Amino acid sequence: MTDRKASAIQKLNDSRAYLNSILDQVGNRGETGVYADGAAWNIRQLTIHLADSDKGQSRVLMAIIAGQDLIPPDFDIERYNRRMTEKRAEVTFAEARASLAESRAELLHWLNSADDSVFNHSGRHASLKILTVEEFLGVIADHERSHAADIAAVLNA
Repeated sequence: MTDRKASAIQKLNDSRAYLNSILDQVGNRGETGVYADGAAWNIRQLTIHLADSDKGQSRVLMAIIAGQDLIPPDFDIERYNRRMTEKRAEVTFAEARASLAESRAELLHWLNSADDSVFNHSGRHASLKILTVEEFLGVIADHERSHAADIAAVLNA
């Protein structure tokens, strides 16, 4: 395995380990509010968002490698996040965690089987920035770590 790939995988594994260590402490506090403004998500909703994001970003990343551009230039990430939260309102905390595990396993399987040429690709992220695959993987990990820290703050973890 090359250094680039090993580094990307390590960053993804580290961010997921941190997220899981925080989510393991939630217990019966899934409805505890995390954000007071904007999306105003509770822990369960934020976990659903993370699961949806992980699956969606992985799908977009693999499409970029295949030469497809799934994110239109006028994509509205706030609208998308709001709508996905509404559509998945009945998803339980446990279901969201299971989805997180499944999507990350799929991404790591794909990444482990890909050759280094994947790092030569770039494409549009939901933020509308054009990112390299390496940057994209970093954004996935950083996004997860950032929200995990927000959950940790409300749990005093």
